[in-house]
Amino acid sequence: MKRKFTTQDMVIVGMMAAVVYAATMIRIEIPTPMGKTMIHMATVACLISGLLFGPVRGGLAGGIGSFFFDIFNGWASSAPFTLVFKFVIGFLAGLITKGKPQSVPRTLGACAAGGYAYSVLYLTKDFIRDLLLGGAMETAIADVSVKAVTSLTNGTLAIIVATLLAPVLRAALDRAGLRLVKQ
Repeated sequence: MKRKFTTQDMVIVGMMAAVVYAATMIRIEIPTPMGKTMIHMATVACLISGLLFGPVRGGLAGGIGSFFFDIFNGWASSAPFTLVFKFVIGFLAGLITKGKPQSVPRTLGACAAGGYAYSVLYLTKDFIRDLLLGGAMETAIADVSVKAVTSLTNGTLAIIVATLLAPVLRAALDRAGLRLVKQ
């Protein structure tokens, strides 16, 4: 039986997209040779979205929230990539924990898969972009090296925070009858 995307699903996606957007506002911007990067809390929110609300809703929330952040905050050229890459975070977290959301090892693995998959996608895209824009190989490597530090820091921080926060939020939503995840 095919599950329909309901009004309730749209509300969850919209609410969590707003959380992702707001979490991205908590950031430290870092200049690099080919632009800027940042350490932020968006990856935590993307992972939490997937862990609590499943792969599709979590992925959409992460992608949409981050997409709008990029559009309105100086990263418009990256927004289409961000939509897809941040979708992957929530989707993987939700997919891996589907059916066993209470398992800490599975939650940790799901967070690692989502957080580090984003780093690989983001760094690959920036490396290719730097070369296509005519940058020297050395410049592209230097740019991606700086961004790798911030991206891996984001991913590692997000894995730790989301793994610790998810069970607490899951219990609170369950007690309130609000989690509504279809496992």
